[in-house]
Amino acid sequence: MATAAKSILVVDDESVMRDFLAEVLEDYIVEKASDGDEAIARIKEKEFDLIITDMKMPRVSGEEVVKFARETYPDSKIIVISGYSSLGSVGNALGYGICAFLSKPFTIKQLRTEVEKSINAKGCDSQNNVGGQNGV
Repeated sequence: MATAAKSILVVDDESVMRDFLAEVLEDYIVEKASDGDEAIARIKEKEFDLIITDMKMPRVSGEEVVKFARETYPDSKIIVISGYSSLGSVGNALGYGICAFLSKPFTIKQLRTEVEKSINAKGCDSQNNVGGQNGV
């Protein structure tokens, strides 16, 4: 009994990371955006089941992408990834109700676990998922 593939928007200014995420998440319909501007344009076009965004990007930050996505599609699930996990940026992202925060570097297993939990969640209690460790 197959279910329709879920759509994921991957947002990262590093092409290696975008390609890595798309490859790991090959069971899903993955679209990629190279920066916050492109991500917002894609979100204006359609609703994604899950958005995975880097926090620190030039011009338009991941925080702005999260805020725009949350205002546009309140039910979209969001995972934030970052190599710069300052408490301020994490706290701001958590304030928008993200599903998880993964600090780079993270494992494929951590990523897959958080994606699966986020996509299947009715809502997100981000307090449980900061750091993406969760015994994984």
